[in-house]
Amino acid sequence: MYKNNLTEILNSDLKSFIDEYLEEDMMKVALKFSGKSVEGDPLILEQLKLYKKASIKLPTFTNAYCFFTSKSFEQASSENLALYKASLFSGKKMLDLSGGLGVDDWAFSKKITSIISLDTDSKLNQIVRSNFKKLKLDNIERLDEDATEYILKSNNFDLVYLDADRRPSSNNKRVLGLNDSMPNILQIKERLFELTDTILLKLSPMLDISALIGELKTVSEVFVVSLNNEVKELLLVLKNTSKDLTISAVDISKKTIQSFTSNEIKNVKDVSYSDEGSYFYEPSLSLIKSGLAKVYATENKLSVLAVNSYFFVSDNYVEDFFGRSFKVFNKIFFSKSAIKKYLSHHNITHANVSKRNFPNEVDELKKLFLIKDGGDDYLFFSQNNSQQRLMFHCQKIN
Repeated sequence: MYKNNLTEILNSDLKSFIDEYLEEDMMKVALKFSGKSVEGDPLILEQLKLYKKASIKLPTFTNAYCFFTSKSFEQASSENLALYKASLFSGKKMLDLSGGLGVDDWAFSKKITSIISLDTDSKLNQIVRSNFKKLKLDNIERLDEDATEYILKSNNFDLVYLDADRRPSSNNKRVLGLNDSMPNILQIKERLFELTDTILLKLSPMLDISALIGELKTVSEVFVVSLNNEVKELLLVLKNTSKDLTISAVDISKKTIQSFTSNEIKNVKDVSYSDEGSYFYEPSLSLIKSGLAKVYATENKLSVLAVNSYFFVSDNYVEDFFGRSFKVFNKIFFSKSAIKKYLSHHNITHANVSKRNFPNEVDELKKLFLIKDGGDDYLFFSQNNSQQRLMFHCQKIN
């Protein structure tokens, strides 16, 4: 990559190139322009590989015909996640310790007056500065600086943001722990609190929330953010002053943003366990990951199937449930013969099959009962608090 003059490449007519060759085979295009200083450059050709995905993830950037690299694109937030993140804050000055492709900087620039963004990759920074010009952003300064060195000489900020590089090694292997990411928040946190009262961390959603709270000590807010019910980001707000911890589950979709916030987690009191109810509920994955699923069930007077079964039931319908809602047609205690007979009697050959806290995998169940995907019927397999295996036959409530 960057085989030729990067300035010349970034000033080239990417729009015409994308419009003409996006649907073409990348290898054929590479052969056609082999030896050409611009069109044949790996960075130009890389756009053909990325632009279809980028048009969904980063439509503002593709509409402006911005450049991407594979690593920076993969690690970047999607625009709607970045905008949600930025909506949580406002202020005059922000420091981004891990600028990357600059998508979060773009979103924060709508809420923060002035942003200083750091990255040690000078070539990527040249790309990002070019992109910012295309996007007409004039309140972001991208510097070729190492974060740990820059904070030793910097001034005060309203917010410091860190989305640490989880692939810092030369082999590009992904890491998860705080100690393995660059920069290491555990090593620089004390200095950062000399610069700001508020630090925002973006972390892998695979990390354990309780362990992070114990390790970081100063966590005041946790946001578990999903996009169309796929958990994407774990956001932690660290405060220099003591503040009661709150945890929020958030799901972003095309139509709405749903959220639920509590200061309780996991071991909520007064949980009701039952497998009886006219309505069946499947909570959002962000609710489950956040540890707030049972808190939410209790507040909405829903019964949980079992300690480890994150399905809810109730005779009362919950308007705007945080997840998916279903009408229960039948509940059947698990038996191969009984379920086969039931499916045959109701002529169910296609269904949407899900399971939680159940020994068989979904593919096994579909094969066992000769079920193909699709249709209006939903079959949920789980266990109650007495460890009895169950199947719920439901239909979705729109």
